[in-house]
Amino acid sequence: MNEFHKIIVADDEPSICTLLTDLLSDRFDVITVSRGDQVLETIKREQAEIVILDIHLPGLDGIEILKQISGSSLKVTVVVLTASNSVQMAITAMRLGAYDYIVKPFDNDKLLIILKNISDKLKLESEVEDLRGEIGKKLKFDSLVGHSSSIQAIYSTIEKVINTNSTILISGASGTGKGVLARAIHFNSDRRDLPFKALDCSTIPGELIASELFGHEKGSFTGAVNRKIGKFEAVASGTLFLDEISNLSFDMQAKLLMVIQEREFERIGSNAIIPVNARIIAASNRNLLEMVNEGLFREDLYYRLNVVPVFIPPLKNRREDIPEFIEFFLKKYNNEYGRSIQIDMKARIYLTEYNWPGNVRQLENTIRRLVLLADHDTVVRADIETVLVNQQDLRSNNSATQKSLPAFSVSILSPQGEQLTFEELEKGIILKSLEFNRYNITKTAHNLGLARKTLHNKIRGYNIVIEKHGVLGAFPEK
Repeated sequence: MNEFHKIIVADDEPSICTLLTDLLSDRFDVITVSRGDQVLETIKREQAEIVILDIHLPGLDGIEILKQISGSSLKVTVVVLTASNSVQMAITAMRLGAYDYIVKPFDNDKLLIILKNISDKLKLESEVEDLRGEIGKKLKFDSLVGHSSSIQAIYSTIEKVINTNSTILISGASGTGKGVLARAIHFNSDRRDLPFKALDCSTIPGELIASELFGHEKGSFTGAVNRKIGKFEAVASGTLFLDEISNLSFDMQAKLLMVIQEREFERIGSNAIIPVNARIIAASNRNLLEMVNEGLFREDLYYRLNVVPVFIPPLKNRREDIPEFIEFFLKKYNNEYGRSIQIDMKARIYLTEYNWPGNVRQLENTIRRLVLLADHDTVVRADIETVLVNQQDLRSNNSATQKSLPAFSVSILSPQGEQLTFEELEKGIILKSLEFNRYNITKTAHNLGLARKTLHNKIRGYNIVIEKHGVLGAFPEK
């Protein structure tokens, strides 16, 4: 009880108010009122978190006050004070939402224990709310990594439908960030305070998928030793993310279609109808329309899911995002492993021109390994080649690059679709790193593995003008 919560003592007996003020003032910010019709106004004005409420008050009795609190948006915890002959009324108060009650003349220690429990509850609720806020903040669209034109177009589409019940189908190769986007949709929507549940349909055996989605009753099949609540029921009115939905059997596709159409389902082994209010987001790394044409996916389910289609392009098609990902993952894993590894300019350019068949996930794992395994402070190109050498696609990637491009040329396109030169790419990386480091020259030079003077020379050479609140420039355009 180190935090001073505001507590209202509502009692018409001055001696009770004085006693409780003396007892609680070293632990709480105590405000006293003597009339029932003053309580709600005082709660709102003082933003009190706890009320010690006498059942019998002039102006408005305690039961009526509790009814009004329960019908409002006020977040306040009530402890009821009652005389020994009014215990039944105190029980009624508990049914109306009171946290506890205490009988006059009350035991000071018992009251302090009740208030300590309330304080602990408020602290836990505050921590949960802070954590939820942090998660939501990290998953805001403007806080996500990647601001290429293709990604901004995705955000623009989603923002138009984000607070509707429309299903969303996210497609894209493995590792492009479909799960991250699904969570961002949830935490940017008006469902952000409701549950988010994910089910990877590729990792659950086909015979268990129905149980995972709909739950089951005890004894409904061999091995069902207890009742199980499925994802649809657990998520309530939140968001259900069905990843790799192309792996569902035809039978499960039919069951899922029925749930989407009817907005209700039954647990396995039960006849009780359970309504469905969840928003469904599905994802697939396969082209579902092609699967429909091949007879591998139900056409009716496809169109039910594909109300809002979103395609995340592979990382090689949005290379302007790569410098930002490098900075993000480098900071993340330096913090996680307690290191201060940096990546020099030529290494960054090599990372940016690499094809990344595993997309963002492969880039992240590469940065993680570089930070974890580096035996010197600055990573160079040779270090990256060593990390990637065991990957099957490295030789073919290098071979194709050497045949089609001169030394240190890059096949990277601007947002307008024009090929960028080495100098344009270097300028873009400098601009991205300056932005990431809030235009701190020393930090940017350190991150890029450059001397401060060298960075200054490059900034002047590329005509990058640093203003008070940023730089004049963006990813280079022709």
